[in-house]
Amino acid sequence: MRAIYWNLTDRCNLRCKHCYLQDILASPSEPLSHELNTQDCLKIVNQFEEAKVFFVTVLGGEPFCRPDIMVILRHLGKKKFWTKITTNGTLIDENTARDLADAGIRGLFVSLEGPSAEVNDIIRGKGSFEKTIKGISYLQDFDIPFNIQMTIFKVNYEKIEEMADFCSRIGAERVVFESFNDFPSKDQVSSFLSLGREDTLAAAQKTTELMAEYPEGFISTDLDSVLGFLSPEPDPAAKDKTFVRCDLGLTQLGILSNGDVIPCIYMRDKVLGNLMETHLSEIPNTPEVQKIKDLRNITVDEANEECSLCKWRYVCGGGCRGRAYLKYGNLLSPDPQRCLLVKKRTSQVNQG
Repeated sequence: MRAIYWNLTDRCNLRCKHCYLQDILASPSEPLSHELNTQDCLKIVNQFEEAKVFFVTVLGGEPFCRPDIMVILRHLGKKKFWTKITTNGTLIDENTARDLADAGIRGLFVSLEGPSAEVNDIIRGKGSFEKTIKGISYLQDFDIPFNIQMTIFKVNYEKIEEMADFCSRIGAERVVFESFNDFPSKDQVSSFLSLGREDTLAAAQKTTELMAEYPEGFISTDLDSVLGFLSPEPDPAAKDKTFVRCDLGLTQLGILSNGDVIPCIYMRDKVLGNLMETHLSEIPNTPEVQKIKDLRNITVDEANEECSLCKWRYVCGGGCRGRAYLKYGNLLSPDPQRCLLVKKRTSQVNQG
């Protein structure tokens, strides 16, 4: 297994409006009986080494809500994994930054939703922008490399150019513009953040233009993949019938805070095993993983009726399996974001 995405905790100090974990997050001080203790986490790190993992991305919740986070990060650093952390940055103080500098961490992905409090705090909560920028200043003091992640919504897509400039000025190695994944939630706030078709394409065009203006690699995005949908008709040369077009079931896995292993961070209830019972190196050989791998034998013509009837199917392949599952709970459903781009309405496909 090449890459691991490790949700170390379900605790978080923020309640961002777009978070797909919104309904399960706990407060930073709340004890969670299901979360693994320090020693169990260190044993899991040892399993990474034995399973020949190379990349480890530490996620949450907010990883820095764990009092023992530096113990775990130092162990990851000692084992020489290419370790990065996804964080909101608000809990990073001078001591934390000093410890990070000595831990062998390759860098941080810090989440901001705009170049100012006026934009960011709509999504992440009042005062979060100021706290994140303060955390970044400590990273700079200790020469810790960091990237900025911005999810694109209705409220911030017109700030993409301004955000790129802002990230360049504060010394980010890279800025990542990510598509927003709408998700089922108790309050349904997230649905009101989604971009329509025209605004999605406008955001994609802007990020592509900026990629040519900045040094290579400074701007990263998944939005540029949608530009083909600007054409009135799909490219006639598109003949790819592949349905699963990522590494799902092959080279990467997710791990939850209780040690459960999942195929994708958006598929939290598709448990492939638990690392307290099954060694990570054995997980890829289990029947549960084989079921995921079997998806790769399905063509986009066979996956579901809606895709099979769509003239764009060989362009998008039905889209992202994670987004489809997050929205509909069905691995074979069409990706709602891709269907939006071809001016279709997506309905749940009731297949296995």
